[in-house]
Amino acid sequence: MSFHFRPARREHTPLIIGLAGPTKSGKTYSAHRIAQGLASGGPVAMINAEGAKGHQYADEFEYVATDIEAPFRPERYTEALKAALEIKPAVVIIDSVSHMHDGPGGILEYQRDEKERMGGSDRVNFTAWIKPKAAENQFIYTMLSADCHLVLCMRAKEKIKIVEGAKPIDLGWQPIAGERVAFETIFTLLLPPHSKGAPDLSISEMRKPFDTLIQSGRQLDEQTGAALREWAAGGAIEATAATRGGLSVDQFKKLIKDAGITADQGAEMLQRLFPEVASSADLTDEGRGRVWEELARVAA
Repeated sequence: MSFHFRPARREHTPLIIGLAGPTKSGKTYSAHRIAQGLASGGPVAMINAEGAKGHQYADEFEYVATDIEAPFRPERYTEALKAALEIKPAVVIIDSVSHMHDGPGGILEYQRDEKERMGGSDRVNFTAWIKPKAAENQFIYTMLSADCHLVLCMRAKEKIKIVEGAKPIDLGWQPIAGERVAFETIFTLLLPPHSKGAPDLSISEMRKPFDTLIQSGRQLDEQTGAALREWAAGGAIEATAATRGGLSVDQFKKLIKDAGITADQGAEMLQRLFPEVASSADLTDEGRGRVWEELARVAA
């Protein structure tokens, strides 16, 4: 077999996006809004493990759905995802993958059942994980092979780490999901309680360049999904982020630095567009977004 190499190029990048938060944080609603932007009119499919309440937004968003019930074995999620992929959706929402971890019949219970089947001794504790983890791996590789975007909703809870002889360490809000499932997301946004879909980036698992697109404290919406879609298709995230509700001071400074734009160039553009303003910090988010758009256009 011969191997052929070519210059790498980002063209069609299926995204796996995680949304984690406690109840009433806006996970499901945000997932639908992001999915609409990602799909751009294409079909959206939903794998629903939340029962009837999983469809509370059916009057507002157009999508097809299948419901899964306990036992929430990884095999069931894999079968449902494969069925969803057969209809060629633009986006698949899974709400939620937490059931697969600690729900009735989920991986934790799956391991306990395997242990009991093997006699219940602690000596088989590790062996009892083999089948559940193999099933989880099958689900993960099905996700990774998907030719569409995936939005994974995850419940979250506050966790602490017990340290012998010392005070417990507060780990903050953590997604309820298998480590490997959470690992495969391109980023996971933490939605605090009653945040109405506005993520807290300080506790979210982010990476470049998405930390310049998504703003902390701003509700996730269709424009967020559209900007992600543009990036996944090969567009520059810097050129789209500024039009999605503006830029915070930190985001603006980071884009300027990463683009190699000098302070004099930035000041000149600021004075041309907003002669009455002395500093970009005095602008609104939308104003900073406009300055960046012009700087990016000139630099291009």
